[in-house]
Amino acid sequence: MAARSNNPHAGLDMGGDPSNPHAGLDMGGDPSNPHAGLDMSGDPSNPHAGPHAGGGTDVTKLGLSAPDPDRPIDPTHRVAGMIAVDAKAKDRVKPGTAVFLVVKRAGPDGAPSGPPLAVDKLTWASGGVPFELTDAQAMVAGTELTGDVVVMARYDQDSDALSKEPGDITGQVRVKIPADHVQLSLDTVLP
Repeated sequence: MAARSNNPHAGLDMGGDPSNPHAGLDMGGDPSNPHAGLDMSGDPSNPHAGPHAGGGTDVTKLGLSAPDPDRPIDPTHRVAGMIAVDAKAKDRVKPGTAVFLVVKRAGPDGAPSGPPLAVDKLTWASGGVPFELTDAQAMVAGTELTGDVVVMARYDQDSDALSKEPGDITGQVRVKIPADHVQLSLDTVLP
């Protein structure tokens, strides 16, 4: 049996300075941009492209493996329901605006924790938006939509997953997977 390395970057050319968390990646121009040097335009026809700028990032550029598009999807690894807007914010929403949906593990305190398990970009419609997330919306190989999770949604006025603007509306709900008939209320207007 081969020895297991404790190096999370084992086998990857991280190049240069070992204290640089971006060593080996071309981070491009703007050092304040966490996605500098990565193509965030994605491929809208790729079901694994995330919510960034019309498609998502190629996680393989981060040294991660993308999920196999032909892998079997476990039907019990799902969360489905309806996103509605709270009465106090209903005059702020209009059809056709992007809604970003992210699922993360629930931490011990119930707050979202760790990297996204699954993501999706939806379009707001009058009366709310139905949603369903499964392992098919996972961005990284080996990610399973299971356990105690927090489902977060953001009505995003500029349809840019990376920016948050005053007037965007967020909401979240904690559920145990599998979960159907989840009611997620957009109830917090960003100042």
